[in-house]
Amino acid sequence: MKKYIIVLFLALTANWVCAQKQDTLRIRVMTYNLRFGELASLEQIAEHIKAFQPDFVALQEVDSKTFRERTPQQNGKDFITELGYRTQMYPLYGKSISYKGGYYGIGILSRHPYFKSEKMMLPRPQEKEQRVMFQGTFEVNGKDTITFACTHLDYFSEDTRFLQIKKITETLQRSPYPVILGGDFNTRPDSKTIREGISDWKLLTNDDLTFPSNKPSIKIDYLFGYPKDVWRVIRTQSIQSLLSDHLPIITEVELIRETK
Repeated sequence: MKKYIIVLFLALTANWVCAQKQDTLRIRVMTYNLRFGELASLEQIAEHIKAFQPDFVALQEVDSKTFRERTPQQNGKDFITELGYRTQMYPLYGKSISYKGGYYGIGILSRHPYFKSEKMMLPRPQEKEQRVMFQGTFEVNGKDTITFACTHLDYFSEDTRFLQIKKITETLQRSPYPVILGGDFNTRPDSKTIREGISDWKLLTNDDLTFPSNKPSIKIDYLFGYPKDVWRVIRTQSIQSLLSDHLPIITEVELIRETK
């Protein structure tokens, strides 16, 4: 079943390069919460990512040199560096907290080189676990520049998530380049965080449920684009997979370039 889904998605997009018009650019973007590698090896995760040939991947729950009792098979591993090596993509890491002798955070994988990256600490009025937004600025095919960002919002409070997404959108909307934001938002589509906090952005996913992976009952993982009118969704799907407790999302989007 997994192989069939991969083949179907790639078959539908096999001619995407030829199909591009001169005033557009097509890229594939992905978001994936890894559950700190508890349910799969990094080799398996890397192969899963590679199968969909993404240009950019937003990763959450990414460990770096931790020693967790629950995941002894991952002890001491630098997730983002190893995943970058195994996927042959550029790895970028944003630490959220120090944890179990190492770090816990979020990351980005990119097929395209970057010339800038930045981490931003997010509000936590209840002083729960620190969360961050991490962004990079990338050159795509030597012609376009894109900001790609990743986040993992607060688990406990909708009010906190709303404050966090407001800070994220206010920051990213100042980018001089088109922006894509992916992540685990820990909230449903009808929440205040989604309905009001990011309403000026284009939703780049469908309504597929994403959590838990063995029997999805809620959608908490998203991809968004800004400005809204420069992004067009070509196709999107949640991928059936048990390598984490979240389903990854892969979306092919078209960037509509400004015509002069």
